[in-house]
Amino acid sequence: MDTGFAVLLIGALLLSVVFSLFQQRTYSRATKRIGLGFLGAKDHFLVSGRGKGFLRGAIVLMVVDASTTRIVAAEAMVGGSVLARFKPRPELLGDLDTAVMRTSEKKMTEAVDYATKQYWVTYKRSVPAARCS
Repeated sequence: MDTGFAVLLIGALLLSVVFSLFQQRTYSRATKRIGLGFLGAKDHFLVSGRGKGFLRGAIVLMVVDASTTRIVAAEAMVGGSVLARFKPRPELLGDLDTAVMRTSEKKMTEAVDYATKQYWVTYKRSVPAARCS
């Protein structure tokens, strides 16, 4: 009985690793797809954010045009399984400052808020001090 439980535990651990790698591949492909869509575009930033929950969560990818502070592309993965996929989120397109108010799901709101903060940190680091004043 003890070896059966150990085998079950090891099997669950291996399954968890495989699913984690699968999820990472999904994220990697989505960032690559969105990033290549704006390759060479000046003043565009790709940022991501997550809203983490115990059973469900959300990850959002947004491309922000720094010259207008508008979201020009947005995709999100919302769900509680490895079968969740990134899907376009047209409700997020528009002004960055009001993006959080345009979401209806709790974890999605957290993800958009996190991505917005990431944008401002990235923007401040990339813009020379003379342009910020």
